[in-house]
Amino acid sequence: MLTSDGAHQPTTDVSDAGDLPLSPGQERDLVCALAYLHLTCGQGAECVALLRLIVRDNSQDVDLLRIFAYALIAEGLGDQALRILDRLDTLDDEPSSRTHLMLLRSHALRRAGRMDEARAVFQGYVSLRNGAVFVKQPSEGTP
Repeated sequence: MLTSDGAHQPTTDVSDAGDLPLSPGQERDLVCALAYLHLTCGQGAECVALLRLIVRDNSQDVDLLRIFAYALIAEGLGDQALRILDRLDTLDDEPSSRTHLMLLRSHALRRAGRMDEARAVFQGYVSLRNGAVFVKQPSEGTP
């Protein structure tokens, strides 16, 4: 828009923006972006609230569930994150995801106060990441 003196004035009129419907995928992506922004700005509760809105309708969306599990862990909601990670174990059949899910699970267990399990899962993660197979060492005095 030009002013009376010929200078350009930015327009902020977005009244026509409501005419552009978003597809469900675009809505999901927009909410995920907003949720991530909240999380990076230290507003984890807002992030979790936003993600809860779309997880209900996208309960099979592996990428969304990973983000949701991460947000729950960041907010200290380890038990809830473990339920999401259990769901991911059944949905995510990508072999490359195993190590990442193990790391998330170790953090969720730690946030849930289950330190011994968290250590064991983390040790399994380290072993897998290093390409070694984790074998539980017998404790002293055990044959």
